[in-house]
Amino acid sequence: MQDGPPLHIAILVKQLLKLHFGNGRINSRHFPTSWPPRSSDLNPCDFWLWGYLKDVVYGRPIANLSELKNRITQHIHNITTETLRSVVEHTVLRFQLIGETVGSILNIS
Repeated sequence: MQDGPPLHIAILVKQLLKLHFGNGRINSRHFPTSWPPRSSDLNPCDFWLWGYLKDVVYGRPIANLSELKNRITQHIHNITTETLRSVVEHTVLRFQLIGETVGSILNIS
């Protein structure tokens, strides 16, 4: 670590990345091309499924591993087709917004 920043944004690491890849190929908030905010949100399992499961599975205390596995299985099976369709539609909208944002940054028509 240099001056307290995390390793991936230390001055020497950033210089090495610039040397090998150039500014335009590095996706980081510390370079000109920023990665989309909360990029894990681009994956439906990350932005919806795990949060949903945590809410419903841990809603009440769990006695043992077997009960945990059973609850996860039960709640996965209880997800409706309509819910999954909605999740996919929202994911597509997120991709479209990112495409529009990146296009406007890069001046792509």
